[in-house]
Amino acid sequence: MSRTLVLLAFAAFAAAALAPIAAMLPRVEAADWQALFATAHWELLGNTLLFGAATAVLALLVGLPFGLLVARTDVPFARTARALGIVPLCIPPMLFAMVFTVLSDLRGAAASILILATSTFPIVAVFTVRAAERIDARLEEAALLVGGVRAALWIDLRLVMPSALCGACFAFVFAIHDFSVPDYVAFVGPKFNVYAAEIFASWRVDSRPGLAVAKSLPLVLLSIAVIVPALRLNRAASATTIQAGFRTGAPLALGGWKVPAAFFVLAVLACGVFVPLGRLLWEAGGGAAGFEVPRIASAFGRALELSRVNLQQSFLWSVGAAAAVVPVALVLGHALSRARWLEPFAILPLAVPAILFGIGEIVLWNHAWSAPFYDGPGLVVLLFAGRFACFAILAVSGAATALDPRLEEAATLAGARPARRLVSIVAPSLRSALAGGFVLVFVLSMRELDAAILVPTANQTAIFRVYQQVHFGRDDFVAALALLVVCLILLPGVLWAAFGGRRLEVLP
Repeated sequence: MSRTLVLLAFAAFAAAALAPIAAMLPRVEAADWQALFATAHWELLGNTLLFGAATAVLALLVGLPFGLLVARTDVPFARTARALGIVPLCIPPMLFAMVFTVLSDLRGAAASILILATSTFPIVAVFTVRAAERIDARLEEAALLVGGVRAALWIDLRLVMPSALCGACFAFVFAIHDFSVPDYVAFVGPKFNVYAAEIFASWRVDSRPGLAVAKSLPLVLLSIAVIVPALRLNRAASATTIQAGFRTGAPLALGGWKVPAAFFVLAVLACGVFVPLGRLLWEAGGGAAGFEVPRIASAFGRALELSRVNLQQSFLWSVGAAAAVVPVALVLGHALSRARWLEPFAILPLAVPAILFGIGEIVLWNHAWSAPFYDGPGLVVLLFAGRFACFAILAVSGAATALDPRLEEAATLAGARPARRLVSIVAPSLRSALAGGFVLVFVLSMRELDAAILVPTANQTAIFRVYQQVHFGRDDFVAALALLVVCLILLPGVLWAAFGGRRLEVLP
């Protein structure tokens, strides 16, 4: 790989993803660092960590068996269930909060944990499915001969556990950084403080960006300390499961456990897909005020009429961010697969709470000389690209690790320059990972709310419109708009599934 290409890609990544973080550091004063030693600060941090741990454990308890069942057993409709299991990750957590607070009287931390676990269990499930696909059939056949299906499932569980734990670590990071769900749950019930809300208050209420940075530092360091070992654990598991003569085994026959397993899978899909989307559809038709099927079309028409610009802008900004990330991810992902020292830089934006990242964008660009850019759509595209480029880089890095280096060596001997090798040899081999990175950045951008709450131009996104309107009453307009947002989020993945010909690669 050309050093020049890597430096150019890293410069682009730094401008979008690292500059907002770096811009905040000079704002920290001595008094801000002293605030870290307050007892209340550490109590809140401890409560937030417990909150994140509970969410991760629940996501693991749901995502691990779900992924294992749909990947390695004869549970009915496994292929369909596997595809539907991704949908909860595509639904903005705010929409789960809207539905959950209507259907349940549970509030506070418990409600937030259930909502975020429902939103993040697909991460664990996807990691589990990928790990299950790497299990050699010979191991399962040996276990079947010794102890039957139970022994085979126990072997599978042990082999997929490292990857599932990696997914749970990502669920943990998503939970401890989330602001919108605890904020909404507290709006409709008892107050529940989390660390992200404290960062938000330091900026919005106290007008002390330096304090927000200082308070974020323990959370950032903890996130890096969780993510880096988790990724290495997952890579180690990937490297040891595939052996010479590898072959995938037939689905394991569950026998008498087939019906309970099917009920479990159905229950998970009901909680994560059918009930939330069904409830929104019911509310779009009038809900408790008088449900009528014709009102659904009217609600969608009203939502399109009043929020067409928000939907268009959200879609175009998210597509722009995803498209801008792909070439950077190709270069840095390929470089990261061979130079792991780049990894801490790549995951730093993931370790920073979205609230703080949004503050960093304001501090960096809210000046007279940059006013046209700050007030325009370019800032939102840059915000989304900077926030989520790390996911595309990690996805490409994971796929690039499996590339045979002899392909590039042969091209080098034939006289192909680095850029030509990248375009002609590497990029075609990583097509699924690049498409997966594009879709992942698009999905996360469409559902991003925490940073959009702070950045003024991002207030024009569709998900922010939902967040704003739901506080004034949950009606057919809000429900219809929420469903339109979900449809737009799912659109690229559906199109790829229909015409792509390959499965998306979205994991490191």
